[in-house]
Amino acid sequence: MESIEFIDEMPSKEELDQSYYVIIDALFGFSFKPPVRASFSNILSLLTSTKTPVASIDIPSGWHVEEGDINGVGLQPELLISLTAPKKCSAYFTGKYHFLGGRFVPMPMQKKYCMNLPEYPGLDLCVKL
Repeated sequence: MESIEFIDEMPSKEELDQSYYVIIDALFGFSFKPPVRASFSNILSLLTSTKTPVASIDIPSGWHVEEGDINGVGLQPELLISLTAPKKCSAYFTGKYHFLGGRFVPMPMQKKYCMNLPEYPGLDLCVKL
């Protein structure tokens, strides 16, 4: 973690486009309920307009967990990393790469809730969807 830079304020669009290789979108948690508060709207605006690839963790920021981008935030990440199981909103994901991370759901629970999770190769903890 020593080489990962943490910043105190959001860079400009120009700086994002020129100085970063990827942006990790992990602003909100699973329980987020739209709409986005005003204090985050500038950040989301930059994430939607940058040329730098955005990787969203579990759910793209600003999206409803089931219905996707219902408030028109406009964030369409290039990569989505779903955790445990893809959320319903991932049906609206149009980016290039979708991965599922975590082998956390025991088979009895998968059967009980009719979850159709992919098989993980070998001992891998993530799988490309």
